[in-house]
Amino acid sequence: MATSVTKHSIKANVRKQTNSRLAQKIVENYIDKTKMSFSVLQKVWFDELQGVNGVIKNLNDIDKGNEQNYYIDTPITLIDGTKIAICNQWEEKNFSNFILHARQLGVEIKADDFQVEYVTNYSKKLKSKSSNLL
Repeated sequence: MATSVTKHSIKANVRKQTNSRLAQKIVENYIDKTKMSFSVLQKVWFDELQGVNGVIKNLNDIDKGNEQNYYIDTPITLIDGTKIAICNQWEEKNFSNFILHARQLGVEIKADDFQVEYVTNYSKKLKSKSSNLL
């Protein structure tokens, strides 16, 4: 039973980047597809997923002492005009939780080419090789 889904793929050099860059690409892709306000987005990508710093932060709320913990050089402007930065501090445990959460939101991460896809509906899809997923 196949389902009809719309996908958006990221194929930028994610393979050569760190977990933090992959997290950045996943969140950027999600924002691009969902067009959420900051208040809603903060509930979706809640702080506890990352730990101390949180997954996303309003650019105006990042003090000088914490700038190194976020990608402030590549802020994202949300539909409500809020500029945010994504955290770049990811260890194995919190990154694993982040990936699990992203999958629950409909994001697929394939290990073979590190392609990130956002599935716009939540129907189950048939997979020929489930071992390709992280």
